[in-house]
Amino acid sequence: MSAGPRSIGVTDELLARVLTPYRDNCRYLKSAVVELPGHARAGDPQAVIYGRLAIGESCYIQDTGHFNSVEFNLCYNQLVYALMAQVVVGGLLPAFESWTLDEYLARQLPDVLIHDFSSKFHRPMATGDFEGTVEIVDAVQRSRFLLVHTRCSFRDDAGGHSHGDVSLAIVDRAAGTASRERRAAAAPDVSHS
Repeated sequence: MSAGPRSIGVTDELLARVLTPYRDNCRYLKSAVVELPGHARAGDPQAVIYGRLAIGESCYIQDTGHFNSVEFNLCYNQLVYALMAQVVVGGLLPAFESWTLDEYLARQLPDVLIHDFSSKFHRPMATGDFEGTVEIVDAVQRSRFLLVHTRCSFRDDAGGHSHGDVSLAIVDRAAGTASRERRAAAAPDVSHS
């Protein structure tokens, strides 16, 4: 028997820490709730974040007048960073349970890499106030990387919407260190007396 869904609000403090790398005018994520669906069918998300976003000032010199691919990527990043931080804080998914929040925040920019990214824009969206969703579909350890497969979507109240699929590769520093140590131990000794 599977547990029912659980909802966890992302605190303002956690959100502020996750958004620290962004300039003030590029902090689009305003609030968020993480949900653990509580069912275990294949293909169902393991964790979902629902966020309210607003782009008050474009990251461009001139506003494009609509939600564009750069803003899609920035909003996705902010949502997925907040989702992973909440998963780490709560020990919510096995793939992240050994991490601490400080470790995750230190690794957020240098070790979380976009491996594959696709987005589709169905109807133009306004950027003043809208909602976004990111789902972690699965997280699998592969060699030196934790591969995290996600789905995302954005929509406004006027029917504008877009969605995408993004795969992340999170560098496993421990695996990289162990691999370098194994290579060094196996290398022939070329020192001279």
